[in-house]
Amino acid sequence: MRKKKVLEKPVAILGGGACAQTFAAEFTLAGYKVRLFELPEFAAQSLGDVLKNHEIELYGEQRNFKWFRRAGTAKVDVVTTNISEAIKGAGLVIVAIPAKGLKQFFAKMIPHLENGQVISIFPNNFGALMLRNMLREKKNNPDIIIGGWSSMPYGVRLDGPGKLDCIARIHSIMWDTLPSKDGDKYIEIMKQIPPFEGVVEIKRGDTIVGVDLSNPNPVVHVPGSILNVGAMEVSEMEGTLGIPKGKYSMYKYGMSPSVSHVQFAFYKEEVKIAEAMNIKIAKHQEDQFYWKGGVMGFEYWVPYGDVILPPIVGPNSVEHRYFTEDIPVGTVVRYNLAKKFNVDVPIIESMIRIGSVVCRQDFFKNGISLKELGLENLNRDQIIQYLREGRI
Repeated sequence: MRKKKVLEKPVAILGGGACAQTFAAEFTLAGYKVRLFELPEFAAQSLGDVLKNHEIELYGEQRNFKWFRRAGTAKVDVVTTNISEAIKGAGLVIVAIPAKGLKQFFAKMIPHLENGQVISIFPNNFGALMLRNMLREKKNNPDIIIGGWSSMPYGVRLDGPGKLDCIARIHSIMWDTLPSKDGDKYIEIMKQIPPFEGVVEIKRGDTIVGVDLSNPNPVVHVPGSILNVGAMEVSEMEGTLGIPKGKYSMYKYGMSPSVSHVQFAFYKEEVKIAEAMNIKIAKHQEDQFYWKGGVMGFEYWVPYGDVILPPIVGPNSVEHRYFTEDIPVGTVVRYNLAKKFNVDVPIIESMIRIGSVVCRQDFFKNGISLKELGLENLNRDQIIQYLREGRI
C-alpha cells in the first residue's frame, strides 16, 4: 500500500460538522479530489447550501508555530448523502464525527469498504476498536488500515454551513493504528496530508488505547462542565453573571483552582488505568492543569495564545457534546476498563453518576461497553497482543 497510490485517489470525508467541513475545504484547496458525506437526516441542517453549491469557505487566524495558513473558498468535488458515492474508489477515508455517532456511521460504511483503503478517525475515541469489532461480527474482512488520533487538527467553529472560522491549528497530536503493526505504512501516508502542514509534533502513541486515554476531552470537559452546570444554565436563561446569552464559555468562566483539582484527580485515575494495562499515555504535570486552557491548551499551544481557548463558547446546555459525548463514550469506557482491571476510580465514577442525574439518563447503561469494543472477554495479555499484533 504505497502513499502515492492511496493519495492519488479521491479522499472521502465522512461527517458534516465543523471539522469535517474543514477537512473537505483544506484537501480541496490543496488540490485533492474530495467527496463529503453526511447522513441524509442531518445534511440539510449541517450542510445547508453546501449540498447544492459545494462551496466551503475557510478563513480565520489559524494560529500555529509554523505560521502556516490556508484559506479560500473550496469547490468540493462531491457533496452527497449517498455513502457508496463517497467511499467507492476512495483511497483515504476520514471519519470526523462526534463519537456518539460512530456506530451508526460504521454500520453504513462497512458494506462499501474496499481493499487497500486507509481509514483515519479524528478523534479516535475508541472508534478503531469499535470498527474492527463490527467488521468481525459482520464477517467482513477487507484488507484495510485503520488508524486514529487523539484529537482534531483544528480549533474551528462554524459561522454557518460552509463558513469556517479556523482559530488555531493543533500543535501536537498523537496517533496509532489497530493493530499497531500497521503503523509504519499508515504514517507514511498520513504525515504529509494537508491538515498537518501547520502541526509541529506528530507523536506515536503506545497502542490505540494509549491514544484514546490520552485524549484530553474527558478530563477537561467533563469536570469543567459538570461542576459549572449551574452557571452555564443561568447564563443561558438570563444572560447573568456578565455573560450574554449564548456566550458562556467553560474555558473562560469555568476553569478555577477547585475545578483544576478535580481534573488533575481525574487524570491520576487515567494514569492508574494505563499502568494496570501496561501501556503508556500522555504525561502531564500537576501545574499544567492550572490555567484557562487546562491540558487541552498544550495540544493547541500557539504563538501568543493564552487566550485562544477561553473565547470558545460552550457548552450551552446539557445536550452539548461535552456532556452527551464525553461522558458516555470517553468517561464510561475509562470506567469500564478500570472495573476490568480492578482499578479504583472514584472521581471518574462520580462524574458519570452526577452527569447521569444532570442529563437525566443512565450513562452507565447507555455508554460504550467493552463488549462493543471487542475487549470484554480478553485478559490483559490478550488485549495487548490484539492491540499490537491484531491477534486474539
